[in-house]
Amino acid sequence: MSALTSTALAAAITMAATIYGALHVLLHATQDAREPPPVPASIPFISSMIGLSKKKSKYYTELRERYNLPIYTIRLPGARLYVINATSLIPSVQRQHKVLAFPPLEAKLAMNVCGSSKTANDILNTNVNGDEGFWGYSVTHYKALHPALFPGPGLDAMNRVMAQKVMASLDRIQTSKVIKLFDFIKQEITLATTDSVYGPQNPFQDPAIVDSFWKFQEGLMGLLMGFLPSILARDSFQAREFIAKRFIGYFQNGSYEEGSALIRARYEHSVDHKIPLEDIARFETAGAIAILTNTSPACFWLVYHLYSDQTALEDCRQEVSRILSEDTSMTKDGEVRKIFTLDMSQVKMSCPMMLSSLQEVLRLHSVGISTRLVMEDHMLDDKFLLKKGATVMIPAPVQHKNTSIWGQDAQSFNHRRFLPRERRHNSTAFRGFGGGTTLCPGRHFASTEILAFTALLILRFDMLPVEGKWKHLTTDKAGLWEVTPIPDDDIEVRLSPRAGWDKSVQWNILITDSDKAMPLAAEDAE
Repeated sequence: MSALTSTALAAAITMAATIYGALHVLLHATQDAREPPPVPASIPFISSMIGLSKKKSKYYTELRERYNLPIYTIRLPGARLYVINATSLIPSVQRQHKVLAFPPLEAKLAMNVCGSSKTANDILNTNVNGDEGFWGYSVTHYKALHPALFPGPGLDAMNRVMAQKVMASLDRIQTSKVIKLFDFIKQEITLATTDSVYGPQNPFQDPAIVDSFWKFQEGLMGLLMGFLPSILARDSFQAREFIAKRFIGYFQNGSYEEGSALIRARYEHSVDHKIPLEDIARFETAGAIAILTNTSPACFWLVYHLYSDQTALEDCRQEVSRILSEDTSMTKDGEVRKIFTLDMSQVKMSCPMMLSSLQEVLRLHSVGISTRLVMEDHMLDDKFLLKKGATVMIPAPVQHKNTSIWGQDAQSFNHRRFLPRERRHNSTAFRGFGGGTTLCPGRHFASTEILAFTALLILRFDMLPVEGKWKHLTTDKAGLWEVTPIPDDDIEVRLSPRAGWDKSVQWNILITDSDKAMPLAAEDAE
């Protein structure tokens, strides 16, 4: 080795050591002793950034298992993350919804995802956290949508359209066929959902819009970052622009007036706050994400787990079969035909095994993270200093995979886990729909759709994997923004009408009027 090379190597090592030491000094100099302790990092600021980008939500469960801290700090370049592990701290975070606020984060993310104008952004940012009272776009948004999304006439109407679309689609399957399971469910859920929300002029009836939507959501992380999205998230950016143009026409033509109470409420709320029409269309691209992105994978995982677990499948089949009403009719040929009617209101209220299976799927697969922005210095539980400008995070997997809460089988699917008569769990630890002020407002519609599709499927069809056995599916490719990730690989299955059922039976589905909420989250029992 030449003297010049040795000198350069020594200089590089010295520089690396200096930077390493400086990062440690910076970490300790800027970390208050009252803050949640920072997790050890081989290279301060950098190691955590690498860990999050590579391991995603698994990084949080790994840190919980390694250090078992009630709350800790992750330091990233220019950012502080306070990560909640202890279930006991979650109610304290949710009660302080003004100091530990979600709307400012939501508004910023919406702007990046939608590419909205400065006019619309200024409206979103006006009194964004409600500090000046209950007014402004962001503060009043969920209340404006509440009548359409909670049990009552508006929700029943959407559910009826959805259920009839699902029924009509399944009626068309008369013989055995091989399908890619996730693609099949994604297509069925997308069309049933969007028809029920957007009405007869549903833009998603155009396959080009459907294709663009999934391209749009695939690159969502690039849009969320907000840095040169037209270049670094080009496909997603262009797909968003295409969808937005179609929605401009949808609203200009008054097509929303034939849609659901939900789409009318969203449009009218934006108009009331003087959002420009083009931005209303852009906001609807985010609205489509809310109604589609998590429902399809959640439905897939429920179908996958039931059909791959014979005991769970038979338990749920028997439970749903018991609430079927049976009648007869005479065909043109003089034959007597059985008519089976499934009332989804009965499924929601009288099928605890189905509901438990859905909740278990969300427990096992949801990787959502509830986030809050610290608006001012705050002592959480009078123990931990949370600094203004930092972000509080409640990762669902940390709670959902905790063996001290769920038992040693926390990594496995147990369709009976949420049954009322089974071992009681801490309801705060179930974060399938978030919680507090960030509790998913569309949970009742999405859950009814998932249960309707799955109930009809298990009653009417058998399903076997083409390869002969159900393979373990991973979700390692899931994006950081995904709440219920899609499988890394699809699975081919043979879908076959159950012997003696579909050709000899007529099926109906009902959504009877109901103002009762399914007990989906802890807040629904309050």
